[in-house]
Amino acid sequence: MKADSAEISERAGTPTSRRWWAWGLMLIAAALAIWYVCDNAGRWKDRFIPRKLRTVEPGQIYAGGQIDRHLIRQVLSDDRIKVIVCLVADDPTDPDVAAELEATKDMGIERFVDPLAGDGTGDFHSYADAVAQIGEARKNGKPVLVHCSSGAQRSNGAVYYYRVLVEHWDADSAAQEMLRNGHDPRNNPALIPYLNLHIREIAAILVDKAAIDHIPDPLPQIHHE
Repeated sequence: MKADSAEISERAGTPTSRRWWAWGLMLIAAALAIWYVCDNAGRWKDRFIPRKLRTVEPGQIYAGGQIDRHLIRQVLSDDRIKVIVCLVADDPTDPDVAAELEATKDMGIERFVDPLAGDGTGDFHSYADAVAQIGEARKNGKPVLVHCSSGAQRSNGAVYYYRVLVEHWDADSAAQEMLRNGHDPRNNPALIPYLNLHIREIAAILVDKAAIDHIPDPLPQIHHE
């Protein structure tokens, strides 16, 4: 007995349909794998290379992002760090933060926390305290590490204020250094206006702390981004 044409067509189409389903599942699996690799590539990189770690002054001042727990002791030892200035509020549940806290305690490293917002804005007193702490460490010959989370906003802001208020750099030159070290005004348009807006207040606090002699006149202002 012959099968009717509809049955033949259905049977003929079944393997093809299954193949399309298989290809579809493979494509979905491949897309998920690519997403996972891209999402985790930065995390794996941080495990082997300290996040945006850079030298501000050789042997004296270093800046960057949060250092991975697998690297923190080696970095602190290699650069002979004696002072840490952290610009992020501590989260002891973060394993990298917990490792840093443990390492500083074991290694006798002085540590300050001056929290700021992720875009580098926030309480300007934190910047004033950070600059004073950097200057004090520098004066005492204690290598200091300044860090935030990504290494692109808060640590750049602190180094900027140190450059223009303590070392008397030109503001635009100090801003160019920020750009080289990861700050992008297109992604974070808030930081540079903030740095210009609060420089007088920060300079006044630093004068009170005897970290600098006077408030600059004219005030350093960033004109080019």
